[in-house]
Amino acid sequence: MAKKSEEAGVDLAPQTSTAIGVVEPTIKKRFNFWTAVGIAICTSGAWEGWTASIAQGLLGGGSVGLVWGWVFVSVGISCMACALAEFVSMWPSAGGQYVWAAYLSPPRYSRFLSWCTAWFSLAGLWLGALSCGMGVAVQVQSYAMVTHPEYNALTWHAFLINILIMIMWIIVNIFFVDSLHWMNGAILVIHVVGYFITIGVLAGTTQEKHDAAYVFADFENSTGWDSNFVSWSVSLLSALYAYFSLDTASHYSEEIERADIMVPRAMLLQALGSAITTFPFIIAVLFCIGDAASVLESPIGLMSPFTQVLINSTGNVGAGVFLNAISTSVAFAAGFDLWGAASRALWSLARDGGLPGAMSHLHPKLNVPILANLVLVPPSIVVYMIYIWNTTAFYGIMAGVLVAFQLSYVIPIGLNLCYSLWYQRHVKGPFSLGKFALPINIVAFIFGCFMIMFMSFPVYYPVTAPNMNYASAIVGGVFVFSIILWVAYGSRTYTGPPDDFRTEQLSTEAEDGSK
Repeated sequence: MAKKSEEAGVDLAPQTSTAIGVVEPTIKKRFNFWTAVGIAICTSGAWEGWTASIAQGLLGGGSVGLVWGWVFVSVGISCMACALAEFVSMWPSAGGQYVWAAYLSPPRYSRFLSWCTAWFSLAGLWLGALSCGMGVAVQVQSYAMVTHPEYNALTWHAFLINILIMIMWIIVNIFFVDSLHWMNGAILVIHVVGYFITIGVLAGTTQEKHDAAYVFADFENSTGWDSNFVSWSVSLLSALYAYFSLDTASHYSEEIERADIMVPRAMLLQALGSAITTFPFIIAVLFCIGDAASVLESPIGLMSPFTQVLINSTGNVGAGVFLNAISTSVAFAAGFDLWGAASRALWSLARDGGLPGAMSHLHPKLNVPILANLVLVPPSIVVYMIYIWNTTAFYGIMAGVLVAFQLSYVIPIGLNLCYSLWYQRHVKGPFSLGKFALPINIVAFIFGCFMIMFMSFPVYYPVTAPNMNYASAIVGGVFVFSIILWVAYGSRTYTGPPDDFRTEQLSTEAEDGSK
């Protein structure tokens, strides 16, 4: 039965098998399970994301860092995905992590903790989209360099490519939102087919392959750190980057049929599927990588190292570019999804009083939050302009992406582990961890804290301004910004997500306590 909120004057009806009472959806259901899977896989990147970030893995740990680092990260990410999937099954909302944090917090601190979580989540989604755009731009420039050696890759060229890409993101996310279903479906097919083609071509065309000792036991520390453990730990960026965003699909929950079932399934498929399929891909690449040092020292070694690996193996520039373009297409599509997820998170936050009400409006015909899409444009242009004059500063900003994502996951998991599991009894959604909730949340929380620490470490020692890891500064800046905004605005206007569910739970506990 739907419940009536006297104050809001709207029906509050739980979605299918879901514990949360939410305002009856005003945004239409336009997506399904396969959309959620496409979004989840696309924004993780899996093997494509791994190929784009192998440089740091090779420098920090060599083959040992890439192979066994993948196993380590996959275990942690799988536990994290399970924990987050349980949350989204209970509370499928466009707000994602900040909604989960609100319901998992002690009531006294609920608004503030969910507010901070919201801004870490928004920073991850927004900067994640910009990172995808720059990844596409740099790879396009690397293709131009290998096909036209006379081409000079200038920073303002990358800026213009990024602006063009951003315009496409905006147009699709405002005027052609339904096309995201078909785009992600097509990318899912490209992802699977490209996986087998790339492995087959590498195995069939590479003349001189490494032996098993190199693939599974060769450790290299080229970072300057005296500690091999530190070097190996910072090399884990390659593996973590391949999972990138676990939460993007959750921000589309209000547009997905039976989201309490379909989104958790998509998140689990994203993590477990990527873990299983990418491992043999990594092994195949390491057998065929050739001289890793010469790959990194090539003109495109740091821009698109896997393109150079493919060119070396096939002996054909066109074939190398074509195969790596699979990775580029996935990054391009991920930008649409991340931009759309960021706009939906903004829309949800505005709906809960965290931002001006104008941003919570849906266009009556297009049924999309137009202002929430457009408000992202000015800061995006500013960040991209930084790249023209100072690439170090730009990549310093981008360094905060993975840490922001991990923080937005660790906060609700930590709240669940330290408070909710012991002092609250939530009605579980269709996906429940049951008796495994405690160990899985413990592993996920420890893993997240470990990754936050080492993803903030400088990759090289001694540390200089150009090689400094500015992730901690960027995330710290986000936190300071959220505090200032809280004091100036949010503390008075932000209500948090609908409290009907929390009221139900507290009243149930009170009744139980009186028996």
